[in-house]
Amino acid sequence: MSLRRRTLLTGALSAAAAGLLTGCGGKDLDDLLTRAAAVPRGPARLTWWVSEIPSRRGDIVADLIIKAFERRHPRISVSKINALSTSDGNRSAIATQLAGGSPQPDVYLGDTTWPAQFGDSSLALPVERLLPDGFWDAYPAALRSGSTHGGQVYAVPFFTDSAYLFYRKDLLAKHGLRLPRSWEELLHTSRTVQRAGDVEAGFLWQAAVTESLTANVTEFLADAGAAVLDGRGRAALGGAAAERAFSLMAEFTGSGVTPGTVATYEESDSQDAFTGGRGLFLRNWSYAWVNASTPGVSHVAGRIGAVPRPGFEGTGRSGVSCAGGWSNFVNPSSQALGAAMEFARFCAGEEVQRLLAREAGVVPAMTSVLTGPEARAAGDPTVLRAAGLRLVARPVTPHYPQVSKALYTPANAVVRGDLSPADGVREVREGLRTALEGKAL
Repeated sequence: MSLRRRTLLTGALSAAAAGLLTGCGGKDLDDLLTRAAAVPRGPARLTWWVSEIPSRRGDIVADLIIKAFERRHPRISVSKINALSTSDGNRSAIATQLAGGSPQPDVYLGDTTWPAQFGDSSLALPVERLLPDGFWDAYPAALRSGSTHGGQVYAVPFFTDSAYLFYRKDLLAKHGLRLPRSWEELLHTSRTVQRAGDVEAGFLWQAAVTESLTANVTEFLADAGAAVLDGRGRAALGGAAAERAFSLMAEFTGSGVTPGTVATYEESDSQDAFTGGRGLFLRNWSYAWVNASTPGVSHVAGRIGAVPRPGFEGTGRSGVSCAGGWSNFVNPSSQALGAAMEFARFCAGEEVQRLLAREAGVVPAMTSVLTGPEARAAGDPTVLRAAGLRLVARPVTPHYPQVSKALYTPANAVVRGDLSPADGVREVREGLRTALEGKAL
């Protein structure tokens, strides 16, 4: 999938953006919200900044959504602006454009980690007052939490993304091995199959010096019961639980279960290795199921499964996943605020959510759709199991780009064997303190 998690914009645009919304509750914001609440009766045009959405049947999913919206609103036309193929590229490009006061795009697709930074920088319209009563009852609580900053909601749900353990069913069956219930068991199982010469890598994941690693580190820390930030947004990482998570990352590469090249892997790299038949297990986002299970695209199609991630022995925690996904944001400088907000609400509604379950290789945000007929017909285990995962949010802070870097830089050094796990945890904690002050690392 083209929507990857990578290095993030530093937040230097915050000052440039300040003033687009002149104070929460000020007259300017009230005027914007009044305009956004009114669906236009006459002709209107709007633009949607959207990256490629994985397709189950080959159709362009964004085009299907636009056609459905225009059937409902024949006087509103929607055109696409094709976004860049990486999360960091999108973040930088859209933030630069909006900070200059551009009225386009009217609506833009953004990662679930964006609301704090974009809301703090006045690059997204606060939308809570524009949503109907009970709106959030239809979506996971973690999605509302991640969309909120400073008591304001800045994003409207579109689709979610969760991490799974993909595995080779045929190789486990050949060796009479069960699915590992813990990371410790996964290490043992991987070594068994590797020693038999049936697979090159035991476990593939993402440990490049990018935000891809931030997601993995967040999950390993949650598996061990370690927090990155406390309830007041201060650095909290440290102690035996954090060192256990970092020790596991070091053991994967140190034991050879994971190849040393994982230190350069992002999502597509690990996915390509797995679909090429080089790995027994893969940690990746739910969208990887479509590529990994498609004949002609994947060498292991028909021989794989997907289950929630395991946990550490003795903790009682398993099935943890970062709360990933993409939401729609409304540009406060849009000249078509009413049409833009109506389109964002439409994408969150049941019609589009069912369309995503039927046509797209992503997980719909609406909880009820996950158990509906479209989801069952798709036969995608990452959709069918999504409601049972334990979601953990990456750190919610306006300084997320710096915080992410504080996590992934020492973690990568631990994976490469250049830092001990204890030293890695210590460096992360020190980096977090600097990052939370908004300073560059």
